[in-house]
Amino acid sequence: MAAVQYFIERFSVTCNKPMPRLQLACCPSHCAVPWQDKSIRIYENNNLQPPLELTGHHGNVSAMVIGMVRDRLVFCSASEDYVIVWDSDRCYRRSREGVTASGRVVGTLLGKVEHLSLCPLSAKLAAGSGSRVFLLNAEREDVLGVLKAHLGPVTASEFCPWDVNLLISISEDRTFKIWDVKKGDILFESAVLSAYPLLSLFFVEQNSQFITGSGDGQVSNTHTHTHLEQKHERNHRKTRMTRNEVRGTVETAKPVLKIWAQKLQSSHASLQQKASCVWIGNSDGLYLLDLDTSELFEVAIFLLTGDLSISMAGSWAVSNGLGGNMCCLVTSLFGTSIALLEVNSAGLEELCFRMAMDFSVDEQLSVVPSSPLMTMSPLNAELAKHGRKPQRKIGWSLQKHSSIFIYCCLKYLG
Repeated sequence: MAAVQYFIERFSVTCNKPMPRLQLACCPSHCAVPWQDKSIRIYENNNLQPPLELTGHHGNVSAMVIGMVRDRLVFCSASEDYVIVWDSDRCYRRSREGVTASGRVVGTLLGKVEHLSLCPLSAKLAAGSGSRVFLLNAEREDVLGVLKAHLGPVTASEFCPWDVNLLISISEDRTFKIWDVKKGDILFESAVLSAYPLLSLFFVEQNSQFITGSGDGQVSNTHTHTHLEQKHERNHRKTRMTRNEVRGTVETAKPVLKIWAQKLQSSHASLQQKASCVWIGNSDGLYLLDLDTSELFEVAIFLLTGDLSISMAGSWAVSNGLGGNMCCLVTSLFGTSIALLEVNSAGLEELCFRMAMDFSVDEQLSVVPSSPLMTMSPLNAELAKHGRKPQRKIGWSLQKHSSIFIYCCLKYLG
């Protein structure tokens, strides 16, 4: 029987230098990758036609995002000089006409922007640069506000999908903050959640949760509505969160680079019942996390598939694809490759449980120690070999006691 092909590499491109932590952009129809530092190439996920090339930046592109604004598909890109919004239909039309596609500058000289996020309902754009988050108008050049409170560089910021007036930002200072976008005020401020920087952020709409992932592999989920209920108390006084308000944490042992949700499509009954699952993308592959039980399924695509261009991931961009499949745009952690992978969600049952099964004889694992054992390590102990213990003699020794008997007889006779 032919083996199920879980992963298909749609295409792979080689950049002129490694870009392990660059924010990539992907949607069900398109994906965006940097090209020659200052340009962007837009690929259609299901069409291998030559890409659309966008030029306009004078600095190196540092962040990208794809989203909808007023029911129009737009591409957003950022560098130290500009934040540019590109209208998809207009760019493709000008390209067909043989004219260079142009975008609309909505931000100028904001510094090195590490993360972009779009709010489709309010046409706002959040750009994280240094320890600040700039709120921009996605339709014209207008800085709506600047959010400043983090003690370290902002690694991500996202608009709340069920309340466009809320934005959550995470930072290398290992905290998250919930902002009132209209007033620019901090509504809630977390304590330090991890020993490592927070790297990823995701909202779970079905139960009003948001999830953060850190550099040491810790995933923390928190109920947003608990904090929103307190928003109108104490005259909007700032509240500092404690670790007790975080509902749960899970350790994945690798940096959590991306978190997202995908509806499970499996014939396995136990998986069909898991409605609260999220995907986690880290450096060695994919994990599936059940938020209700904190059960972690190790998928590890880079170990299961040996013919991919990526062996270790630096960053992820994920979107739903055709037929319920997932499209994953991944950069190489150490190399210069960027690849678009399609994950076959129909084979999720085998995908999730294969790594949980024992390796077959042909797939046995060999582990080589990276350093010698410490002197006092219990693994240095050796079992002492003991021979068979001599059987304990019970009774009298014939030789010894016979001489005593003869001596007594001679004394009696003489």
